[in-house]
Amino acid sequence: MSKPRILLISSHHLFGESMEMVLRGEKEMELLGPWNLGDQDICQRLAEAKPSVVVIADENLQSESATELTKSILEQYPELSVIRTGLSENVFRLFSTHTLPARGADLLETIRSCVAQHPS
Repeated sequence: MSKPRILLISSHHLFGESMEMVLRGEKEMELLGPWNLGDQDICQRLAEAKPSVVVIADENLQSESATELTKSILEQYPELSVIRTGLSENVFRLFSTHTLPARGADLLETIRSCVAQHPS
C-alpha cells in the first residue's frame, strides 16, 4: 500500500515551515508542498499532485482566501478532506464530504482518520 500524500498549503512562510517539520517527521506519510495559499492555480494542480488530504495553514482560521479555496477543492474534488488550521486559534477544522467519528484529535490523528476513510 502506498503512503498517503498530504498536501500542505500555507499563507505564512514561518507557520508553513513549522507545519512542514511536523509532517515530514511522519515516515508513514508523503508530504507535498508547502504550496503558497496565494497561488491562483492550486485547484488545477491538485489533479496532478493527487493528495489524500489537504492541510491549509493560514494566519486566520476564518480568512476569506482559505474559505474560498476549501470550497473550490470540495466542489471539484469531493473525495478529498481538507483540514484547516490558523495561527490565531489552537484548533483544526475538518471539511469533508466524508463522515468521521467526532472526537478530539491532533493534526496527525485527524490526517490518519481522513486517509482511513479514503485509502489510496
